Amino acid sequence: MIRKTLTLGILSATLALSVPALAQKVGKHGGQTAVVAGHHDAELVIEPTRLVIYLTNHGKPLSAKDNAVRATVQERGKKTEIKLTVNHDHLVGPLPQPLQKGAIVLLSGKTEDGHGVSARFVVK
Repeated sequence: MIRKTLTLGILSATLALSVPALAQKVGKHGGQTAVVAGHHDAELVIEPTRLVIYLTNHGKPLSAKDNAVRATVQERGKKTEIKLTVNHDHLVGPLPQPLQKGAIVLLSGKTEDGHGVSARFVVK
């Protein structure tokens, strides 16, 4: 009985830890997606020389010009702030060098309608 309970507990913990990884899917622009504020989503497209961020509200693009969102890259023990600028309906930030697998990109700030943004992406 104890063995069954322990096995069930381990299986439950494994499943619970894998759900966030399963929740991220490929977005409309080919990037990773994450829910950032209830009904708001962020899609992060990583290119060799820049980050591109698309924000949506119920699947509709948010105006990038009124968003106060910043990006931070954590890679090889270093933290780098990426300055984001508006480019039509998305935000763009230059990368000093291509990101390596395992690097972490953090988004934080506020959307145009005042909702908080908080998302974490791992480069695959």
